[in-house]
Amino acid sequence: MTPEGPAEVRAKLAKRVAENRTTPEGLTIAGRLWLGDGTDTAAKLLDSYPLTPAERGAFVQLHDRTVQCGQTVIAHADQSAAWQSGYLQEYIQRSDAIFYKLASGELPVGLANKLSIESDRKLQLDLSSAYYDNVGRLDGVRIAEAKQERATDALLEQSNQIAASQPPPRMPTTNCTWSGNTLNCTTLR
Repeated sequence: MTPEGPAEVRAKLAKRVAENRTTPEGLTIAGRLWLGDGTDTAAKLLDSYPLTPAERGAFVQLHDRTVQCGQTVIAHADQSAAWQSGYLQEYIQRSDAIFYKLASGELPVGLANKLSIESDRKLQLDLSSAYYDNVGRLDGVRIAEAKQERATDALLEQSNQIAASQPPPRMPTTNCTWSGNTLNCTTLR
């Protein structure tokens, strides 16, 4: 069996995520959470509120299905491309860290979306830079993925400009940083 490249692994993850988005729970939170499918807006990056209790319930149900998806993808990677397993497990750890903070209401949605983008890009970079085919060529990011990344960069910049032009929020400000795959957040009041 030929090992799958990073694009194939990302495509499998994207397919499973797309399937989950069509569920009632997925539809409940799709308007606020980053989807990475070209339909996102800068507003999702500026959302300074946590999920509502109903959205948190839907998010938890959706997460349970997503965990099963991740386990399936890792099991397949272990069989066909073991080199990917570590990167996928790290990605899942980061995703879980974001999930727990968001599901508990500790994290505003916009910040969670930005952290998700960072985590997705780290996985993309890890997989792209780690895999070489049997003739030494990098199986890197495809053109469509690079185009989507540029569009995401434009939305990130747009959200930064909008945020900079707004008066300071009256709500507490949450700042988060990654320490390995651990998410450390502090709230300034």
